[in-house]
Amino acid sequence: MMLFVGILMLYVTGASILVRFGTRFSWKEMISFSFLLGIAAQTFFMFIADLIGFGFTHLVLFFASFALVIFSYDLLYSYYQEHRQNIKLPAFSLGTLNYPAALLFLLILVLFYIIAQKNLYWPAAEHDSIASFDKLGMVMALEGKIKISLFQYNLQGSGGIYPPLFHGGIAYMYLFGAESPKIITTLFYASLLLSFYALCKKYVSAINALFFTLLLEMVPEMYSHAALLLGNIPTTANVAAAGITLFYWIDKRENAYLWLSATFIALSLWTRNDTVGFAVAAVAVVAWVLAKEKDWKRIAIYTAVSFSTLILWTLYLQLKIDIPQSSRFVDHFGFDAHKMEVMILYVLSMLSWLQFGTMSPGHLLYGLAFILPIIIILLNFKNIRKDHTAKLVFIFISFVVYFLIFFMLDEKKQAATISELMESSFKRGMFCFIPLLLFYASTSSIANSFSTWVENFRLGK
Repeated sequence: MMLFVGILMLYVTGASILVRFGTRFSWKEMISFSFLLGIAAQTFFMFIADLIGFGFTHLVLFFASFALVIFSYDLLYSYYQEHRQNIKLPAFSLGTLNYPAALLFLLILVLFYIIAQKNLYWPAAEHDSIASFDKLGMVMALEGKIKISLFQYNLQGSGGIYPPLFHGGIAYMYLFGAESPKIITTLFYASLLLSFYALCKKYVSAINALFFTLLLEMVPEMYSHAALLLGNIPTTANVAAAGITLFYWIDKRENAYLWLSATFIALSLWTRNDTVGFAVAAVAVVAWVLAKEKDWKRIAIYTAVSFSTLILWTLYLQLKIDIPQSSRFVDHFGFDAHKMEVMILYVLSMLSWLQFGTMSPGHLLYGLAFILPIIIILLNFKNIRKDHTAKLVFIFISFVVYFLIFFMLDEKKQAATISELMESSFKRGMFCFIPLLLFYASTSSIANSFSTWVENFRLGK
């Protein structure tokens, strides 16, 4: 019962934050974004408590959230009044049922049920989880602080350098009585799928949106990680929310989505620092768009919000934990041709049917997640400008920075060769690009045209 209350409070807390951005969000956006914002808010409460030396407990977190809900009560009520007519079961009739959409929806539900069951049945067994994330979260829950005793003995593991959103979320689940905190992975995965569908549906038909949501869900490597207690699904959920809200703002220019994008960029950096490429790309794209209007104020605010958590966590690591983030990178930059060649070959392997090293080729790792968007982009080349080039620029800059981060890693400090890093960390980090590319592909002119043809065929027009 207490765990149910804790999870419910995450959604209510997130909803209290979301309505501060505006009340025009659909109920699907409200549900998916609320969890992401709610779990982030709880880890910020933990961080503040840690800074002032006040140990956090489940009661401290509950009442901090409750205060936030009370503060936003009027906006929550306004949202309910505005949207309650939309919160109802759809009319069901065999004669008017959209059978292709119903079949796609059923497949999505079945696949989600299967992976959720697996996730909630098996305890955490992954090396990084046991050696770091689950251990960090468990001890955080016991000691009520972020700088826990494990740091004194260098037992924090590889996750010790990461910002606290993921292992703080694990601590939250333990504080509210979870025997296993793995439900957090399922909740992040559900938010990823629902937020992707909710924003796709603003552009395209239900069949199109559900088809690309199913493609996102069926990515083999990512689907397997939805049953693991690792930080890759949470990171992907936050990056996807940041990217697709930015894409929506580029198209529709609704300010609520611009600030929501900046917030999710900040939350991506509050999950993992190697998502800095998305922050750099987002700021570059926003500056590119708003510089034409000479709107320097919004550019400055967007930049400050986006990088706020990176600065905050960097200062915390250096001043309180005393682990500089630069400890994993090369001391002196020099071009390593062999390293570059290996990395490029691995990337080609991930994006195609080719194989390099011992890693499976891309179609076995990612299914159609990269291949199909690339084909659609090539076929849609004449409509690139119409579909807003800024979206592809965002993805491209993000990838270049992500690639360079790994190029700068010191193999000796990492105690792993670049091949091992590409086959593990880099491979999982590629998840973040999948929803962005699929979203662009699903809303492109060529996909829209095909979707319209399918819909007309279904209706006999």
